[in-house]
Amino acid sequence: MRTKKVFDGQHGLIGSIFVASLFVNLLVLTAPLYMLQLFSRVLSSGSISTLIALTVGAAIALVFYFCFDVLRQRLVARLGTRLEARLGPVIMTSIMEGNLPSEAQGIQPLRDIQSLRAFVTSPILIALLDAPWSILFVGLIFAFDPALGMVALVGIAILFGLGVVSEFVGREPDKAASDASQDATIAADEMLTNAEIVHAMGGTRTQIERWTLKSFSSILFGTLATDRMAALTSLAKLVRMVMQIAIMAVGVLLVLQGQLSPGLMIAASILLGRAAAPVEQSVAGWRGLLQVRVNIQRLNAVLAYSADVSDRLELPEPDGRLSVEGASVVLQGVQDPLLLDVTFSLEPGQSLGLIGPSGAGKTTLARALVGLQPLARGHIRIDEVSLADWSPEQIGMYTGFLPQRVELFRGTIAENIALMDPDAQPSEIVAAAKLAEVHDLIVKLPGGYNAEVGDRGNNLSAGQRQRIGLARAVFGNRKLIVLDEPNANLDPEGEAALARAIRSVTATGAIVVVITHRMNLLRQVTHAGMMQEGRLVRFGEAKAIIDAAAKPITDASKDDPKVAVFHRREKLVEDAGNNTEAQSGGDTA
Repeated sequence: MRTKKVFDGQHGLIGSIFVASLFVNLLVLTAPLYMLQLFSRVLSSGSISTLIALTVGAAIALVFYFCFDVLRQRLVARLGTRLEARLGPVIMTSIMEGNLPSEAQGIQPLRDIQSLRAFVTSPILIALLDAPWSILFVGLIFAFDPALGMVALVGIAILFGLGVVSEFVGREPDKAASDASQDATIAADEMLTNAEIVHAMGGTRTQIERWTLKSFSSILFGTLATDRMAALTSLAKLVRMVMQIAIMAVGVLLVLQGQLSPGLMIAASILLGRAAAPVEQSVAGWRGLLQVRVNIQRLNAVLAYSADVSDRLELPEPDGRLSVEGASVVLQGVQDPLLLDVTFSLEPGQSLGLIGPSGAGKTTLARALVGLQPLARGHIRIDEVSLADWSPEQIGMYTGFLPQRVELFRGTIAENIALMDPDAQPSEIVAAAKLAEVHDLIVKLPGGYNAEVGDRGNNLSAGQRQRIGLARAVFGNRKLIVLDEPNANLDPEGEAALARAIRSVTATGAIVVVITHRMNLLRQVTHAGMMQEGRLVRFGEAKAIIDAAAKPITDASKDDPKVAVFHRREKLVEDAGNNTEAQSGGDTA
């Protein structure tokens, strides 16, 4: 499959812009030609009718110049709009699907699109389009007189040379400034995300100093690039003014010697000004060109990672059979695999509880089951079809996911349950809430389903967000539902409601995979498994796993000492957690 590029599909529009530039630059010759004809025809003959005819012709040419210039401006604006409209959804989809390299994560690619559009619609691009026509204008000046042509050629060559120098002296500091600015932006986003904990633990000054250091690097390199470009821009202005004086001086000398007419001298001066202007503007805007080149390189890198799923065949609605075959996950730069040869299968209506110590790979497996974590080896199949072969948009309609950290959208509870789908039916939203055993909680809130959850759900408690997240996970026709520690913020009442919800969901024929640190939740599932160091070391019916955990340590250690010690530790942790909840009353939400 051919790698996507930023300007794919825009070649016709770009060609139209070049054609419009052709006519604009040809019609620029109206003023020097008009001046030449005035001196050669009107002043020599004194004919008023010739003056009127030339003036009318020049006026008509200028009207066409206006029309083509407006057309070019509109085409350039359309190019910027089309680039943002086409790239925006593709880039956003890649960001949402998380299949980008770490350096391209976050909203930086979206900023790159905005910077690209701003450059395309700026006067700098127009100057760059006009700059090649300087060769034509210099050629015409040569046709007037070789001496004038040499003056123009030397001046334009110096301006082009300044553009090349701008490339060399501005490339490195501008790239360094762009990278540092990106680092500062990422640091600022992290600070805002963790603002409360930073403020509560007295880390504000440390974080501000960290951000300031990164921001200062961007400012330092940006100032260095600006200083260099400012010096070259001023030098370009000086060169242009020297050129104007030189060509007028040489022209007057030629007129005095009778080798050139005054009309040609003035026309040559006008043409030189037109030839030098876009080159000078290009030098002044060279930093913007360098920056947009970095933007395009980053966007092309992001597009190279973007998966094109538009041509994938839409498969029939799955029954929901889940098969995990040798699933392994290896991260770049990490020596040990996060998952290693995990294999199991579940039928519709079955449920699985995963236990294990922290760092055992449970969350990695959960993310892999819903397509958020690519596999290095092995397969996850839904109805015998590998998850990688399903269209993410289609299979996403049949999978539900409740992560450890539940984030809600700014909107109402109903909108969040429906994942902000404007076409969701109220009856389906209520049905999902009832299935998740959260309907009674919602109707007791002020506003009920229409209650605003606030920014990221801050108007709700952690337990309320978790239970609404559960309703969101079961909303629609879900065949596979993965819950990552869904009872982490629940009180005993909420945990009982969660248990009933799991039974209700599996009764509909869906598969439920639950990750938990609490053994009592295993009694609500049909199967259980234990993760350890990325491996699924135990898998079977939940009753068998519970019975093994209930054995005395001496008996269990005969089978597997690590399993026995782990279950004893889990039992102590669970008992301590239950005692704490009983004393505090838990999160009644």
